[in-house]
Amino acid sequence: MLGLYRFLCLLLFVGLSATPSSGAVIYAKSGYPADLQAAINSAHTGDTVSVPAGRFSFVGAVVAPDGIYIRGAGRDSTYLIKGDNTSNFMIMVNASPTGAPFKFSDITLQGRLDALQGSNRTTAVTTVTDGGLYIKGAATDFQIFNSRFTKFLRAGIEFLGDAGSKWGEQRGVIYGNEFIDNWYTYLGYGVEVEGSVKSWNRAIALGTPNAVFVEDNFFDLNRHCVTANNGANYVARYNTVKDNYQDSQSFDAHGLSPAWPRGTRSVEIYGNVVTNSILRWAGAGIRGGSGVIWGNTWNGVNQGIVLYLEDPPPSRPLTAYPALDQIGNPDALYIWNNIFAGNSVYKYPTSNPLGIDYWIKLGRDYFTTAKPGYGPYIYPHPLRSTS
Repeated sequence: MLGLYRFLCLLLFVGLSATPSSGAVIYAKSGYPADLQAAINSAHTGDTVSVPAGRFSFVGAVVAPDGIYIRGAGRDSTYLIKGDNTSNFMIMVNASPTGAPFKFSDITLQGRLDALQGSNRTTAVTTVTDGGLYIKGAATDFQIFNSRFTKFLRAGIEFLGDAGSKWGEQRGVIYGNEFIDNWYTYLGYGVEVEGSVKSWNRAIALGTPNAVFVEDNFFDLNRHCVTANNGANYVARYNTVKDNYQDSQSFDAHGLSPAWPRGTRSVEIYGNVVTNSILRWAGAGIRGGSGVIWGNTWNGVNQGIVLYLEDPPPSRPLTAYPALDQIGNPDALYIWNNIFAGNSVYKYPTSNPLGIDYWIKLGRDYFTTAKPGYGPYIYPHPLRSTS
C-alpha cells in the first residue's frame, strides 16, 4: 500500500505545472562572502541571487532576508567552504513579517569538522560547533533542495522559530539534498528544527502542510539526521540513511528539557530506509510529543523505536502523570508497519522512582496500530512543483 500511495502521488506531482520565478537575477561576482552579501543586499523580494561555480573560502557569515532565492551552479560545482574557526553559521536567513518564501539550491556548504576534529568521532576535541544554513523565525513555504551540507559540527540546516523579525511556526520542504559527515558529541545534525511554543496553543495537525518536511534526502555519517524541540512539527519521509555516528538514533525528538521552554509537538516519520554497517542504537528515538511512525525500514540497529521520558527542568519536577509535553500528553504516538527484525518498540528505563511503565503506557500514551483517520500529506510536497 505504501508503494502504491507513493506512485499515485508521483503521478499527481508530474501533472502539476512549474511556476517560473518572475523576479530579476542578480549575479554575485563570486562565492566569497563579501561578493555574496553585496548581491543579496541588491536583491528584492522575488529575485534570484546566482552564485557562480568555483571553490570559495568562506570567512565570516552572510545575512539574507526571506523572499529571495540563492542558487548555485550545482552542488558539484559551487562550493562555499568555511575558512574560520568560529561557531557561526555560514548563511543566516531572517523570516520577515511579509512571510515571503525563501529558496536555496545547488550549492555545497562545507564546515570545519576535518580541520578541527580530524578523524576522531568519539570524543570532542574542540569547542567550535559550526553550521551551514540558519533560518530564524516563522519561515513560510521555504524550499531547500539539490544541495549538500557536509562537515559541520553542529548542523547542516537549523531552524529557530522563536527568533528573528517574526516569531512563529515554520512551514516548507527540504528535498533532494545530501547531508554527509556532520558530527559532534551530543550535536551533529543534518537538520535541526527548533520550532515555536505557539504550536502548543493549537490542536495537533497531522497530514497537513503545517510542518518542516524533510523528504527524499540522503544522509550519511550524521549523529542525528533530524532532531527537534520547542514546539517543532516535522515530517521525515522517504529519506535514505546510512551509517549513523555514535550509538544514536537517525530520527530524534526531544521532550521538555532544561534547554528549551517546551518540547517537540509532533513528528511524522514514514517511508525512510536506515542501513547501518555498524550496529547502532535505534531507528527513531522519541522523548516527547506525539505523531505517527510507520512504514520505515530499520537495518543495523539494536532497537527499532525507543520511547523516552525526558528529564525536565527543575521547575517542572516529575511528580505525577502526565509530565508536560511527554509522549501521550495531550496526544498519543502511533507506531505501525515498520520493518525490523528485533524489538520494534523499546521503553528506555528512567531514573524517576515511579518507573517508565508508570509514565508511558501502551494503549494510553502510544499505540502499535494505525492512527484512526490519519492520512499523510500529498507526496511529493506541492511546493516542489515551483522549483
